[in-house]
Amino acid sequence: KKIYYIECTTSEFSSAIKGYFETLEDAQEALKSCSNWYSPNNTGKIYSKELGLGGKTELVINKIF
Repeated sequence: KKIYYIECTTSEFSSAIKGYFETLEDAQEALKSCSNWYSPNNTGKIYSKELGLGGKTELVINKIF
């Protein structure tokens, strides 16, 4: 089992997680309202994270403009 989360830049040097989601489709829909620092909406990264000890994290979508 895994979760998905959105991460966006908040400055030149940092980023923050904007939300956690049960499905990739939900994360993609939410990304439309998120943005990287000084970028339009629908920019950021979506990661998948396997639950449990040693769960693997994988970059699924990287939208930049």
